[in-house]
Amino acid sequence: MIGTHRKRNHEIDGVIGHAAHGSPATHIRTATVSDLGAIVTCSNLAFALFAGKVDEDADNVQLAKNLSSQILEGSIRLICDKTDVLGYISFWPTSDTMFVDTLAVLPKHHRRGLGSELLAFADFETQRLGLRAITLFPKARMTGNLRFYQSRGYCETGRCDDDGFCRVFYTKKLPLLAAAAFSARRAV
Repeated sequence: MIGTHRKRNHEIDGVIGHAAHGSPATHIRTATVSDLGAIVTCSNLAFALFAGKVDEDADNVQLAKNLSSQILEGSIRLICDKTDVLGYISFWPTSDTMFVDTLAVLPKHHRRGLGSELLAFADFETQRLGLRAITLFPKARMTGNLRFYQSRGYCETGRCDDDGFCRVFYTKKLPLLAAAAFSARRAV
């Protein structure tokens, strides 16, 4: 695994790899509709400090609709232990980059390297598809998240106001792998 984390075994959609801190084995898999409740709960808990919600029920209905759509599109990957969803990442390719919409880990599992594992998986998928960069734009008031992305190679490329929230745009450039470049050319 990329970074300075200690190693442990984990499985990524059938591929064995290594990751952080000696806790139980984890694996990354594609979300299914039956995972929706766990994903909504993870999102609510992970972003509770920053939510500032006015109408929680309406927000949860909209969140569930958005997440359900992303699940059906195959855009959400979960990091799980043997029985539970510990976190998730939603991402999809755009014309020339991979866009990360959400990265969330249950607060009780923070500081175990799970977010880093999910980002490393997004790096892998980006390179596998022959794309050269990943983009994301967290809210500026999530200062811990901003430091997290910066420490993983993301560079700030701009800021904007988004519905009353300041967003920070980040990009991480990745080398184009020879095999991915070959596959991308053959697909054309």
